Amino acid sequence: MKATTKVKTTARQFLWFVGLWAGGVGVTALVGYGIKLWLR
Repeated sequence: MKATTKVKTTARQFLWFVGLWAGGVGVTALVGYGIKLWLR
């Protein structure tokens, strides 16, 4: 039972990591695009 819980916890942590990474990349891209439009 502990092995299943550990796998679920690891998967959840991985999904959080991927979600936060994707969010950071998205925000960075939006800010960069906004600055690009602002400087035109």
